[in-house]
Amino acid sequence: MSQPVRSLDVPGESVLAHWENFVRTIDELAPGKKVADIWFRKLRPLSFDGQVLLALAPPTAFVDYLLNTHGDLIRQALQHSVGKGVELSIVKRDNVPEDQLPALEAEQLQLADSNVGQEPVKANLNPRYRFDNYIEGESNRFAVASARSVAETPTTTPFNPYFVYGGSGYGKTHLIQAIGNQVLRTGSLRRVVYVTSEQFVNQFIASIKTKRTTDFTHLYRNVDMLILDDIQFFTGKERTLTEFFHTFNSLYQAGKQIILSSDRPPRDLEDLDERLTSRFASGLVTELTLPDYETRVAILEKRADEHRASLDPRIVDFLATHICTNVRDLEGALLQLIAQSQFMRAPIDLDLAHQVARKFAPTRRAQVSMETIAEACSRYYNIPLLDLKDRGRKKEVAHTRQVAMYICHKLTRHSLRGIALHYGRRDHSTVIHAVKTVEDRITGDQVFRSEIDDLLRSIELHA
Repeated sequence: MSQPVRSLDVPGESVLAHWENFVRTIDELAPGKKVADIWFRKLRPLSFDGQVLLALAPPTAFVDYLLNTHGDLIRQALQHSVGKGVELSIVKRDNVPEDQLPALEAEQLQLADSNVGQEPVKANLNPRYRFDNYIEGESNRFAVASARSVAETPTTTPFNPYFVYGGSGYGKTHLIQAIGNQVLRTGSLRRVVYVTSEQFVNQFIASIKTKRTTDFTHLYRNVDMLILDDIQFFTGKERTLTEFFHTFNSLYQAGKQIILSSDRPPRDLEDLDERLTSRFASGLVTELTLPDYETRVAILEKRADEHRASLDPRIVDFLATHICTNVRDLEGALLQLIAQSQFMRAPIDLDLAHQVARKFAPTRRAQVSMETIAEACSRYYNIPLLDLKDRGRKKEVAHTRQVAMYICHKLTRHSLRGIALHYGRRDHSTVIHAVKTVEDRITGDQVFRSEIDDLLRSIELHA
């Protein structure tokens, strides 16, 4: 529930870890719906007392709507990621006393004091991400072998930087955090830091606001190993890219290990400084691809054992056969299957597996063409199809074009640049802006959300 705040502390590593587990579980339980992106990744964890996980929301957030609409999902995610009986409480920023705001601006920095170079830093690693529970197969064998090599000899490995890329949900985060966890466990390095690109950007902005850029720089340039996740999100953020370029060079010249992940190889990281992408490619670049059937079976059996769930081999076969999009969807389907069985007090049988698989299995939407999407948007908003692809900037045309770009990004596998070119644009940043604009409006405008839902249904029917 939403409530006023009495006293706020800077979140510790355990709070951040609980929050990351919670948000990741939301992703697994609600695949393809971007619930985590639209709602939960805009919140910031504040504290956890063992019973209540407290988070901060922006002033414009629809907190009551969020809690009422996604209450069941929140309860399931909390039970599986944090613990039974845990509740989520959300406080809006305008309920926070003014004298506590400065601390909140810097809450994610976690910067040490002037002797930062001598003190341990918070690793921000999820202890569940280890090599011993990472399932190997033909799709990841080389990536895993090279990651183990980096973890075993982090001070002498020639694989620096170590760069792994692959589609969303393919297991990149698990693999790169497994390196950090093993290094800390063996004690070969002390100062290991894992950070997502979004966290890095937010921390950098906070350091500027609070005039602590020197502390920020000191933190990241004095680690033994930096693990940076989803570097593709640095695109378009010039000041952050400049800061990271200097951080990368500082660490590299000092012989420190750098580990990076992305959804695409270095050569396809459009708009990133060529000096950076060439440095990424100078180390070892490895790819994670879709797991084959045997690997999917092994993943399901391993995760079922971890959750102490007994699965009939026919159910394992059914899930492994029908859910072949990515590892996250596969694990999310299993988690939802177990959750529904527990909450409904029903056995895990093929009927229940069929119900769950419908939410995760590939649909006809994946086959939709960009032209079909453009035609549907043209019809819906009564805008001539040719107008969507010219350089015109009339408000109604620009709006329809943004919606079409958003749907192309959501339903197709085309690159941002490919979508931009289809609509007569050369710069893929136009698509990034369109997607963000539409997602932001969906969050606060129920009428517009209904329009998008109508369009998606229409496009699916004509696919």
